[in-house]
Amino acid sequence: MPKFTLNNQEIEAKPGQTIIQAAGDHGVEIPHYCYHPDLPIDGNCRMCLVDVEKMPKLTPACTTIVNEGMVVRSDNPRVKEAVRGVLEFLLINHPVDCPVCDQAGECRLQDYYMVYGLHTSEIPLNMKVRKRKVIDLGPMVVLDQERCVLCSRCIRFFDNVTETGEMKFFGRGDHVAIGTFEDRPLDNPYSGNVVDICPVGALTSRDFRFKCRVWFLHATDSVCGGCSTGCSIRIDHRDGAIFRLIPRRNPEVNKSWLCDEGRLSFHELDNSERIQYPSVKASDGTHATVSWQDAVSSVDSRLKEIRQSNGQASILGFASPSATNEALFLFKRYLGTQGTTQFEFRLDSEDKNVIQDEDKILRRVDKHPNSMGAIKMGLVSSELDGIQGAINSARAGRIKAGVIIYFKPLVRRDNDDEAERRIRELIAALEYSVVLAAHTADWQTAASVVLPVAAWSEEEGTYTNFEGRVQLAGKAIEPDGDALPVWEVLAMLIHASGAESPWMSATDVFVTMTEQESAYSEMRLEQTELPGVVVR
Repeated sequence: MPKFTLNNQEIEAKPGQTIIQAAGDHGVEIPHYCYHPDLPIDGNCRMCLVDVEKMPKLTPACTTIVNEGMVVRSDNPRVKEAVRGVLEFLLINHPVDCPVCDQAGECRLQDYYMVYGLHTSEIPLNMKVRKRKVIDLGPMVVLDQERCVLCSRCIRFFDNVTETGEMKFFGRGDHVAIGTFEDRPLDNPYSGNVVDICPVGALTSRDFRFKCRVWFLHATDSVCGGCSTGCSIRIDHRDGAIFRLIPRRNPEVNKSWLCDEGRLSFHELDNSERIQYPSVKASDGTHATVSWQDAVSSVDSRLKEIRQSNGQASILGFASPSATNEALFLFKRYLGTQGTTQFEFRLDSEDKNVIQDEDKILRRVDKHPNSMGAIKMGLVSSELDGIQGAINSARAGRIKAGVIIYFKPLVRRDNDDEAERRIRELIAALEYSVVLAAHTADWQTAASVVLPVAAWSEEEGTYTNFEGRVQLAGKAIEPDGDALPVWEVLAMLIHASGAESPWMSATDVFVTMTEQESAYSEMRLEQTELPGVVVR
């Protein structure tokens, strides 16, 4: 661990670290454009110049390895003047169109100008080099060449991460610009990442473009619900609406990246009507809205009747691999009070798909965020072997009733319709069925009771990804109507059954879960924050 002095403070660096990396680890930001922790170092922007003792010239902090005893200054007048000069060169031909730029509020040109610039431009607007604007680069990205500072982050992303090489530099001198050959579209499934890593407003998101100023948005740390990778993300929202998802850097899971499917997955929440109130099926086949108290009392008493008449194996618990760990824990606990021994969650071989790669970067075949959590919670039946076995048992009369949690996947695939068809068949084969769901579907009319629950982003909880990493997802927005988090519905059912129900929050459930589930034993909630903790 080499020690060096940075701005009169002695600090340690990891072996092989550059000055900019070591400084960042100790909370010292050195200005930069081209450097990115998950891309190869290029050293072209010259914004990260620092003064190293015994070196005659200023040196880029992103390319200089820390050595024992090195003395570095990033804040003296010599460095500030050099950085100011570099910034002035970058702004010579910039259009300065901040009022209409989506990057305003999170732009490094703006930020660094206020800290290092504050100079008056010597170049009249009519003498600036003009480049192409509003270039359509496909379904995700819009390019404005005039705003580009030629940091090459986007080029290195496509060269080294996706290895597809779509973007290049074109032209010479002050007419150099980024672009794609013959303006071919960016159609690979990770193209939205270049918007995130662009330090200025050159690459903007088609989906977010002109939707909201970033200073009006609230941010909630969460986990992507699009597949079993469990990418760390941030939900940006305002007034109960989600505006965008962007990746949080997690070196252990997704680095700084997010697939386009996951990035746009929140739109699926609004693609169908929400269930807002509990309802019970009447004798004429219609559903009547009831209070939560009446609904849970009705469910609990009816399940007890079925158990007493047919035995404990007559009740099925069919969970969702998109529910949180806390929801799955109370699901298992409540049905355990009913004597249930039949648990399942598999609609389509999720126990096998959970670890199957869809590509070599992030995406996995399993499009649920918590299949591994369901497996570790023991919601797998060797006797039933998935939903088809549950259907067969119900048709044979061995299973009379079922409590079903169903969330439609946020990332859709062709076989999703088949999964819903099987849910329909299961409900049709049961004498009594209780469905906990967030969105309406025509097959719900056959259920005996429908209970509205919060969807992804509307409740706090943890998810377990494909490798067993448990991560905390925050609550961003409120659910519609009287919908409640799944854990809270199950806590009400436990209370209605006469058992103790001491949980007032998802955190309370988490604590009980770590005390009673061996897979999660001795885990602390703070461990589930970035980067998460792996359970075996």
